[in-house]
Amino acid sequence: MKEQMDEKQRWHFFILYCMALSDADFAVAEREMLYTIGIENGITPEALNQFITGIGLTSNIKPLIPANTKDKVAVLYDLARMAWADGVIEESERVLLKKYVLLFGFLESNADEIVTFLLDAIKNEVSLESILSQLQ
Repeated sequence: MKEQMDEKQRWHFFILYCMALSDADFAVAEREMLYTIGIENGITPEALNQFITGIGLTSNIKPLIPANTKDKVAVLYDLARMAWADGVIEESERVLLKKYVLLFGFLESNADEIVTFLLDAIKNEVSLESILSQLQ
């Protein structure tokens, strides 16, 4: 487990944090999901605590677009998990997820479908591994 987050991880968790705040309510379930995703990615709760309390947010966080489709889908999957963490999908969460779909270079004509696919996948407890295997 890492005590410090690297630049890529800070950006990943910054956008997850933005998703948690997009509905103006940082619910306990969203906070728990942030920590769950952190632990899954080898980040200690202490490193996330530092990040959330401002140390990570005050540093210059630059967008780091994942280099390949697999990594893009993994980040979008985590964003969809954050959106569903409180059990409700708000329009603001859908809009933010679509923003990142487009930022990651997916076609605008497919963006709404990708957002719906990812949100449905989380709702139906489809694993990231299952989604990634469908891409191959």
